[in-house]
Amino acid sequence: MTTHSSPSLLIVVVNFRTPQVTIDCLRALAAEVPSIPDLRVIVVENGSGDGSAIAIQSAIQEEGWSDWSHLLPLQENLGFAGGNNVGIRKVWQADHEEGRERSRYVLLLNSDTLVHQGCLRYCVDLMDKHADVGAMSCRLLNADGTLQVVARKFMSPLRLVVGVTGLPWKLPGWFGWAQTEYRGWDMETKAGDPDWIGGAFMLLKTDTMDQIGLLDEDFFFYGEDAEYCFRIRHAGWRIHYDPSMTTTHFGGSSSDPTRMIKQTRSKAIWRARYLFVRKCYGRAAMWSVRFTDAIGVVIKRFFLKVTLRGRSMKAEQLLMSQRTILGKLGPW
Repeated sequence: MTTHSSPSLLIVVVNFRTPQVTIDCLRALAAEVPSIPDLRVIVVENGSGDGSAIAIQSAIQEEGWSDWSHLLPLQENLGFAGGNNVGIRKVWQADHEEGRERSRYVLLLNSDTLVHQGCLRYCVDLMDKHADVGAMSCRLLNADGTLQVVARKFMSPLRLVVGVTGLPWKLPGWFGWAQTEYRGWDMETKAGDPDWIGGAFMLLKTDTMDQIGLLDEDFFFYGEDAEYCFRIRHAGWRIHYDPSMTTTHFGGSSSDPTRMIKQTRSKAIWRARYLFVRKCYGRAAMWSVRFTDAIGVVIKRFFLKVTLRGRSMKAEQLLMSQRTILGKLGPW
């Protein structure tokens, strides 16, 4: 392993109305501190307004974690990108003012994760050995132990348009190339370089971030990880996935129905889809995808009506999607 004088790892955890989940995340990180003594964690409390800040700060003090973890309470919810960016800027500013070197790596880590033993040390060592890797992820498991797909192909306009037809799944031999998941890649055991990795566990080189900037705050929730990886790859860096080490990701904790209403979540997903396409492929591509999506939803709703399923839950979901696609999703 290459020897470095600069600190190795800054971890940013954004909390939104999940105080106990975040405390459990910190408890798992505490077990990793002996293997990375210069590890630092900043918990960004994203304006939850539910007592999260008090609960998390109390846990940090009572558990003796204050040497390596700190809380940054915000007055409003800035979203995933905004929350992470504020935390990173805060630490970097403090480093500059106090004459400290910044950490070589920044880990964006969801609050609803449990890092398994040895994971952080392994990932930092791997990044040290591969100078051309700008971002990486480990294997993520669901709560039931099944594999979570965190490495995907970019949502190119052609893939999205063909995907509306369902052909990539009905005729995978001919149209499988339009799937955004990698066919034939055993992500349980095999490492590789995907187009993009999810933001639940995204380890980044500080040098890479200096080159491309921070997360795009036009994304409030969803899509920011794919867009960030798009910039990383286009700047000439590799994006790597390695299943040798594991993190459990429970998923959806900040966007479950008690924290984000269904309509808000649906709008966020559709908005992120079109914003990603516009940012990465242009405005004309975005409108082409959105038009195709609208036609596809209308056809599916018509099919449900003629088959006497017009009042089913699926029909209600399609109606919500139609209103969202045809409604105002900007400003852009």
